Amino acid sequence: AIEKDIALMRFYGAEVKLNTPAPSVSELKAMGYTHIFFAVGAGKAGQLDIPGNVVPVIQWLRDLKAGKEVSLGHVAVVGGGNTAMDAARAALRAGAKTSTLVYRRTKKYMPADAEELELAVEDGVRFLELVAPVEQANGKLKCEVMKLGDPDEKGRRSPVPTGEFTEINCDTVIAAVGERVDSDLFTANGIEVNAKGIPEFRTNLENVFVGGDAMRGPATVVEGIADAQYFANAVIGSVHSIAIPDDAHATRDEAIARKGILCPPKAGCEGDRCLHCNTVCQVCADVCPNRANVVITLPDGRHEILHVDRMCNECGNCAVFCPYDSAPYRNKFTLFLTREGFDESTENQGFLPLEGRKVLVRLDGKVFEADLDGQNQLPADVETFILTVLKDYAYLL
Repeated sequence: AIEKDIALMRFYGAEVKLNTPAPSVSELKAMGYTHIFFAVGAGKAGQLDIPGNVVPVIQWLRDLKAGKEVSLGHVAVVGGGNTAMDAARAALRAGAKTSTLVYRRTKKYMPADAEELELAVEDGVRFLELVAPVEQANGKLKCEVMKLGDPDEKGRRSPVPTGEFTEINCDTVIAAVGERVDSDLFTANGIEVNAKGIPEFRTNLENVFVGGDAMRGPATVVEGIADAQYFANAVIGSVHSIAIPDDAHATRDEAIARKGILCPPKAGCEGDRCLHCNTVCQVCADVCPNRANVVITLPDGRHEILHVDRMCNECGNCAVFCPYDSAPYRNKFTLFLTREGFDESTENQGFLPLEGRKVLVRLDGKVFEADLDGQNQLPADVETFILTVLKDYAYLL
């Protein structure tokens, strides 16, 4: 696929210079280039600051692919992304005695694609969850045991140190803790960067742009393509003319601000009401006379609807007004007050708080207990939802 992209680029007439040191911005402008786009990626290895035989993952994979001798034995790969999965699988194929993926959270909070994780399991990669590496020495990797705390701003539960430690056999630690933007290239050219060392798309230098991972941090191919299109538009001017008024689509904040505004029936007032269900829909919370449908704000800012069983008399109002042909009093994730209510509402997925940090859950046709302080079979998004309700909406209990 990449070779086809290169061939298409050459067909259009792009000039390609390989094995050539990149000139500075001032040198490029002196050569006659009017617009400059940095698409240099985020290739700087993240740092794993522990003593021992620690190698960065990208360099290790490059050496392996080049046929060079790489450090093996008992391998521990620290990280939970796709690159970590690649390294852990590659280590086994290269002849490692064991390959263990070490991660601070549990497996369900790993950022790797589900397919990558499944392939790693199939290949025989071991998983050591809820640990943070401390030191590699004498064929061992010492790790501190972690536990999961409250969700952070991204909705993932934060790892909390416990003060306990464990060890595994380990001769080589491969650090796959993420890649970073190499900001030195930008500062050397006079391009301003933020506190994280990342520049803006339109830099402070005239007609100098940055896109892809170099501007976003590690991201996706699609986002890189989008940035390239934005740059092309900036170079050649507006490509598409659009006749849609600026105020035709309400922003999410505008739509939420209009929630609950009621107007008497008179001409010209419809614009003051919230009619933007395609922007944000909370109709079931608006129309419930008993306030049994509650808008929950998750740590990452998203909104979800929680149905409160004890406040609902099943009037069906939310089903009548739902613009998506749903019955929220049956379909929304439900908070139960009693075991009797939980058992009676067999159609509702939801949870019942138990003693301590345990909950009784009905999900996908299964009923089970889940320990929120330990390993459980809750999907990450459901676990975050429940934790948010228990922490920030305790009045509902």
